[in-house]
Amino acid sequence: MAFDILLAGGPSLRAALVELFAREPSYSLREVSTIQGALAGIDAANPDALLVSDDFGADDAAALLRAARLAGFGGPALSLYKGERQGAPGFDAAILRPFRFGELLLTIRKTLDQLPPPRALGDHSLCPVTQRLTAPNGATQPLTEKEIALLLRLSRAAGGVVGRDVLLREVWGYSGAVVTHTLETHIHRLRRKLEGISGRTGLLVAAQGGYRLSFEEDSVESVDTHPLEESGSGGNGAR
Repeated sequence: MAFDILLAGGPSLRAALVELFAREPSYSLREVSTIQGALAGIDAANPDALLVSDDFGADDAAALLRAARLAGFGGPALSLYKGERQGAPGFDAAILRPFRFGELLLTIRKTLDQLPPPRALGDHSLCPVTQRLTAPNGATQPLTEKEIALLLRLSRAAGGVVGRDVLLREVWGYSGAVVTHTLETHIHRLRRKLEGISGRTGLLVAAQGGYRLSFEEDSVESVDTHPLEESGSGGNGAR
């Protein structure tokens, strides 16, 4: 699977890097020229890494990084700067322009290698930082922050059922008897994404007042054999 790189910069740098990245099958480059374009690109598919050049504008670079983080981008961000000014704060790495293309690739790879390893969900893998679920065939599905939180919480139960009140409390911070359809709405959207990327149904199952993950090849009809994890229960309950 190719790493998805989003580049925000001036026209000359974008043109040069588009040509160079086209020769690298391990990377896929998308280019943007505005903050709005970058946010649209992040919304369409959260990239693995973000490159921002100071010819994009020093103030715009800082604004873009802030907006990207607010939009849910959690991957590494690299500043490509020229002169003494080393780009805006908050970037994970900075490279002085002009640079050798090999140096850029090495820096990108180092920052990607520093990311926490993906979490295994059956034969799928989940990367909370880049907010992507990857199927065995290499297909990826972007996920929202809440969808990631739901998957991580459900995966902690190791196939057991997590109660609705537990999910509302630990993912949304709700307490007590709250009347809301927030959880059901998110579960519905997440289930559609899981089924779309895997081509299988029954990966996210409703049972016994809660939900459970079933990424293994077990039967959906077996859900009642799993104990319900409720508020105040031991094991993987609230801490």
